[in-house]
Amino acid sequence: MNEKIVSLPVDADDYAHIAQKKIRQQLYQDAIPYLEKAIRLNSRQDYYIDLATCLVKAGKTEEGVHILFERIVKEEDFAVYFYQLSQIYTEIREPNKAFLYGLYYVQLTDDQDYFDTLKTTFEVTYTSQTAVEAESTLYVAQQLFQYLFSHGRIDESIDWLSSQPVHIQERKEMRNLKAMAYLFMSKYNEAEALLEQLLTEDETDIHALCHYTLLLYNTHQHEKFNHYLQRLNKLHPINEDESFKLGIVLSFLKQYSASQQLLLPIYKKKNLKNAQLLHALSFNYFALGQVKESEEMWRKLQSFSKASPSPKEVHETSQFIEKDIVPLLHSDDRHARIVGLFKLSQLPYKEAIISKELWDQLEQMGDYEKLYLSYIFSELQLVKLDFIHQGLVLLWQLNQSTELLLSWVDKAQALIELNELKEVSAYTAACYYLYMKRTAAISVQHCAELFHLTRYRLNKALNFYKQNNI
Repeated sequence: MNEKIVSLPVDADDYAHIAQKKIRQQLYQDAIPYLEKAIRLNSRQDYYIDLATCLVKAGKTEEGVHILFERIVKEEDFAVYFYQLSQIYTEIREPNKAFLYGLYYVQLTDDQDYFDTLKTTFEVTYTSQTAVEAESTLYVAQQLFQYLFSHGRIDESIDWLSSQPVHIQERKEMRNLKAMAYLFMSKYNEAEALLEQLLTEDETDIHALCHYTLLLYNTHQHEKFNHYLQRLNKLHPINEDESFKLGIVLSFLKQYSASQQLLLPIYKKKNLKNAQLLHALSFNYFALGQVKESEEMWRKLQSFSKASPSPKEVHETSQFIEKDIVPLLHSDDRHARIVGLFKLSQLPYKEAIISKELWDQLEQMGDYEKLYLSYIFSELQLVKLDFIHQGLVLLWQLNQSTELLLSWVDKAQALIELNELKEVSAYTAACYYLYMKRTAAISVQHCAELFHLTRYRLNKALNFYKQNNI
């Protein structure tokens, strides 16, 4: 009896062979997992190129392009990826990008045959080859910077800019990008030096004006900030790029109406699938009272970029901070301030929602509160504050009453003074039991079960409280 033996793939070449078969059958989506497995075993350039091609063919152009971008920033020999980018944009009929990536490939390799192909395919005419090559280099530098910057790789984005030829680094577009990166990293001195030089050269440079106004806002230079904010509101962008930049910055600075006037026409004209644009429009709509439109923009944003928090979440959380947390932070009672900081630590998206004004207030708090802030946000190991915090977390999961949390901080501080730090779950449960039994029927057994304790451990904690008048 003849038996057909099916051999399973065992190495990168086997997976790549299966992928190639799928590609010949135009089953591009099916080829992708085999190429990914091949890459895990062997990081060959042709595997990455095939993967990028399949992603584009499967309708995932941005993902395919990002595969190539990632190889460009990681490999020393990356010229072939620019050739592939040129091919991708030729196929999807974006001639300007196809030409610029192709010309950059030619500069790296001196492939004159491909240069002739580019000139013929795109019917390019120019007066200076040096100038058009510089535009190609500038475009590529900007695209790779934006890729790294948008993925939070700010140091790498600055390194990429710094690796460009000096005459490209000196272009105002590049200096603005570097200033933006410095600004994002809170390197205000470096950003300020670049921006003031740019504004000395051209006081109407919208990008520099936007970045400088953000710098003034972040560094609390209120008088100058208000002056430059007025200037921003009076600017008249001359193209979509400037309108986009100004609109995004005005939205961040809560100038929602002015921002909307700039950004909405761009969206309606091009229906751009751009995360920054949709994010700003959603916040603009919400601030202007158009909640349905805001939620629609947020849904579109979430379809390809899991941004958070939403305008509604920001609004609701900000109200909670103002009504519930800020009074605690301003209390004369140190334990109340600790509860306020704890509540702040439990907020979702707290880093994105806490305003600069509130952060400034937090930085002015006393040493004890600053230690707790360091424990929460910088993971500084502090035994006593950890004891308090762990009890607060246990209580928060069951009941978020400020009075209950305050009761625990009071009891925890008494326990700390007695050097009784071992049974945080039992002492927290005892605190919960004593608080709840004032207004509701609760048994020791039920309370012990809530905290996953034995009745013995809970009773022991309750007795300790009683014996020490806690």
